Amino acid sequence: MKIHIDQLQEGCILTDNVLSATNRPIIFKNAIINKHLIDVLQAFLVKEVQVANLLANGKEFKPAFFEEEQIIDTSKEEVTPHKAFYQQYIESVHAYKQLFINWQSGGLLDIQKIRHIIIPLIAEIELNDEEVFKLYHYCQQEDYVFYHSISVALISAFLAKKLGYQKGEINQIAITGLLCDCGMSKVNPNILKKNVSLTESEYKDIRQHPVHSYNMLKNIMSIKDGVKMGVLQHHERIDGSGYPLNVKGAQLHPYSKIVALADTYQAMVSIRPYRSKQSPFKVLEQIMEDDFGKFDITIINELKKGIAKFSSGTKVRLSNGVDAEIIFIDDSNPTRPMIKCLITQEIIALKERRELFIEEII
Repeated sequence: MKIHIDQLQEGCILTDNVLSATNRPIIFKNAIINKHLIDVLQAFLVKEVQVANLLANGKEFKPAFFEEEQIIDTSKEEVTPHKAFYQQYIESVHAYKQLFINWQSGGLLDIQKIRHIIIPLIAEIELNDEEVFKLYHYCQQEDYVFYHSISVALISAFLAKKLGYQKGEINQIAITGLLCDCGMSKVNPNILKKNVSLTESEYKDIRQHPVHSYNMLKNIMSIKDGVKMGVLQHHERIDGSGYPLNVKGAQLHPYSKIVALADTYQAMVSIRPYRSKQSPFKVLEQIMEDDFGKFDITIINELKKGIAKFSSGTKVRLSNGVDAEIIFIDDSNPTRPMIKCLITQEIIALKERRELFIEEII
């Protein structure tokens, strides 16, 4: 919806770039409004912005009454698939949060509620699969576990579909992704809230969450064994370097291999207390180089193809702060496309400029 900036509230989420009088972006879409950004908008004499119908905390945004002549008529505004998908995603995050809080208090896991949260979203990615690779924009640091879990479920479903799984198993793999961190509810909440490095003891506790997750599921007869094993093994690695059991290779359930990559990828692109969010291009490059041999190469290739769909015309920001546009992606180097700088119009082949990388999709 389009609103006057006097109606903005902290927590509003921009759904479009805000441009200056010279058409330079002032604030990029998906930014979450805070007092500083409101001051910026006022300084640039911006009068109206496009925002989502939900606040970052998942509550419905209802602008306060404004003088009649300044009300923007949004009755004919088209509801785009992106907006519908985004709102459904946020609602799922907050529904999962409520379940997680209940588990922290000793509540039992209800698989029907889990299905109700994630199955409708899986159907949405049939039409919005490119949105799966933009979810990292929405992750809120204070609610990281909940955003992360929904995102891992969706990326897992995306990968499962591309790998040729049928609908029933795609749903099961998505549920595996959603529940792989449910055991975090059994970890000391103070550890989850820490914004500094964990102690050795705290890190050991965190590494037990796959076991906690498995224990929460193991006696629920309506949950398939593949989901249970996928949850238990999602931090195991093909080369045996994972945890908690150090199993490897053929010992790993196929579901766990998919969720392991989805979980790692989503964790790396998301904002964390110790670093800002990273672009899918940068993270894929790190996985291919630094984690070679840890993940199934067939699954990595599907992740690579998905990210490569950000083809000609996608706007990106480089590690040197320059904004650019992708003009060509080489299948053999998908993380290092050819780009054109928006201001200078200089064309750069990133595969020849190893000191540069794509920092963010804008």
